[in-house]
Amino acid sequence: MNTIRLSHILGPELYGRVVWFGRLRWLAVSGLALVSVLGLQLGFPSVWPELFVVASVVAAYNLLFHRLLLLHRRKHYDRAHGNLPFIAIGLMVMDLAALMVTIHFAGGLQSPLLPFFALHMAIGTILIGSRWTYLLAGGVSLGALGLLAMEARGVLRFHPVVASGDLDLTMAGLNLLTLAAALFGVVYLTDTVASRLTQRSLDLFEATEALSERTEELRTLLGQVEELERRKSHYMRISAHQLRSPLGTIRTSLRVLMERFVDPSSERGQKLMMGAVDAADGLLAIINDLLDLAKIREGQARAPWSPTVNLNQLLADLFDSLAPDAEARQVALVPDFEGVAILDRGVPPDLVHAFENLIYNGIKYSCPGGQVTVQLRTDEELAIVRFIDQGIGVPAEYREQVFFEFVRAPNAKHHAAQGTGLGLAIVREVVEAHGGRVSVASGVGAGSTFTVRLPLHHTPPEPERSLHARTGGHRDRDGDAHAGSSPPI
Repeated sequence: MNTIRLSHILGPELYGRVVWFGRLRWLAVSGLALVSVLGLQLGFPSVWPELFVVASVVAAYNLLFHRLLLLHRRKHYDRAHGNLPFIAIGLMVMDLAALMVTIHFAGGLQSPLLPFFALHMAIGTILIGSRWTYLLAGGVSLGALGLLAMEARGVLRFHPVVASGDLDLTMAGLNLLTLAAALFGVVYLTDTVASRLTQRSLDLFEATEALSERTEELRTLLGQVEELERRKSHYMRISAHQLRSPLGTIRTSLRVLMERFVDPSSERGQKLMMGAVDAADGLLAIINDLLDLAKIREGQARAPWSPTVNLNQLLADLFDSLAPDAEARQVALVPDFEGVAILDRGVPPDLVHAFENLIYNGIKYSCPGGQVTVQLRTDEELAIVRFIDQGIGVPAEYREQVFFEFVRAPNAKHHAAQGTGLGLAIVREVVEAHGGRVSVASGVGAGSTFTVRLPLHHTPPEPERSLHARTGGHRDRDGDAHAGSSPPI
């Protein structure tokens, strides 16, 4: 785990420990001040005013570091805790220096306050880690040795604990050795325990973080399931509605003819039969498109992917096959190809189906005298195909919805009553299966531009997947959603 991440995890805990140690320091200040005032009455010489000065210094730097901690907290709020370990080290150095001075005025290496060094080492190991506390333990040992040497040589005056006490070098030397051993022993034992606790804290943090990520993933998955169920319910409801309408027309027409309310051979009877045939054709178109969409989504009965699919040739063939429809509606088909776009892998029948829907929609929703332009460009790793018409356009509120099932804008229904509303849903599935995306830019009365972007080097997840399993070529455009019944909106 990197240092920044470790600081971010343990920073708040370290901050809390430093604050707690700061509060504990006020107890030490109070104790020093009290001993300095009552020391003479208790039989402790040379504690006034020396220990009171030490208490004042400790109080001063405790206030200073408290202000630094407040500034640090505001600066590093909810982030990695920066230089907080160095603040803790500074506090430890100041505390040990103040304790060394206190020891000097309270009996030197014969002082009963020597165990406080071990207490500081234990707290320091928890605060700043063993590497620094080992250095501090060595510094304290050397400092104690220097203090003993200067007191023995008379460089510093020896301050006995009791008035009649003298410096006992033997006792002081043994205390020095005991102090050094105790300091390093305390650091080692504390570090052993603290490191295990720290590792467990890190393991617990990582486990909590992983659990949080899994919970978020589960929440996202549940949201997707709910959305899927909602769309499934909507899809079934709309499908039933779309199928019921033509079935009702057929049933009514047949019952009128069967009950002899209208003579089948009369002009009105012929119109009823033609209406039933048209309704059956519309119903067949919806069913065919629903089957195509089901094959796309379920991956059943799909033709194999073909290598090196030439989009130029594929579109040119579509121009030839759709020319009669364009002429019948007095709409010009304009090819605008620049460069050659060849897909590494693709399913030609599926691409034909999608592109045929888009071209035929442009023809269907254009007025006589208009034109449909198909642009083909290559941009680095993409083939970009634009289908530009001068038709009725797509209202702004329907631009995102037109690629969903059974969605047709009101102006589309008014312009051409027939249409399943499934054509663009199939287009989207085909394009996305090839690793691409489709979008529309349009305005009411301003025509539409459907843009298909396909990666040239897409690798399908399943090499033998296809979107259709046709057995007899293209279906008749007047009888299903392959072209004529697939509206652009």
